[in-house]
Amino acid sequence: MGPLGFSTEGLVTLAVNWAGALTPIGWVEPALVPLWTAGHGHRCVFDVCAMRPTLIVPADPVLFTAIARCAVAQGILVGWRDELFDVIVPGTGERIFELERSAFRLFGLQSQAAQLIGFRPDGAVWVARRSHSKAIDPGLLDTLVGGGVRAGESATQTLLREASEEAGLTPDQTARAVGCSEFELWRRVAPGVQHERVTVFTLVVDPDWIPVNSDGEVESFLCLDPIALEQSLADGEFAYEAALSIRAAQAARAAQVRLRSHGEL
Repeated sequence: MGPLGFSTEGLVTLAVNWAGALTPIGWVEPALVPLWTAGHGHRCVFDVCAMRPTLIVPADPVLFTAIARCAVAQGILVGWRDELFDVIVPGTGERIFELERSAFRLFGLQSQAAQLIGFRPDGAVWVARRSHSKAIDPGLLDTLVGGGVRAGESATQTLLREASEEAGLTPDQTARAVGCSEFELWRRVAPGVQHERVTVFTLVVDPDWIPVNSDGEVESFLCLDPIALEQSLADGEFAYEAALSIRAAQAARAAQVRLRSHGEL
């Protein structure tokens, strides 16, 4: 699990017995291991003799939720969302069970997200500034629309839901969005690992359209021309996954331009 350049050194592999096989699904900090073994030692096994230290636990959402609640009580986990994501097998996408969203990074589980890059016909890009009250990346710049894929949703369904709340896009407008790229990201965060599969969509909005937020998660919107956008990206003003999503959309658009120039579209 994990790409070249991403290090899990010092982390414990989190694995479940699933479909008759031992299946790695995430990583945890060593300090979290006692949360699993102290009260559930008969069900959770910490194998220090494996190729790398591995915590083997049942694929039980009740157990996972109880451990997450313990982490909240100890001040390790904050920002409980009362929102469920699908816990999946990395690489196959096979669904195992549903779990509280805020626990995903704590356990290094793979989540899924949708991101929408809103272009104007002149090439300028609409971006959002995240509310300073957000638990993650407060105040940083973001894509026009972005959101985690809830349990039972597809990335397209997430986009349709979030587009109205975050930017005031109508269903007809959002229906014109085009999926252009997918990528996975891994990075160490406090406390845990962000492992996310991101589906990127692009949408060309009308020149006079202006986004409007209704869910309180956006502080303001900016329309950046290509030069200003590049400067903001270079200065690190964007949330990590937002910057990657914009780069993915730019690469997809550049590829389309090359194909058109060669008469292949």
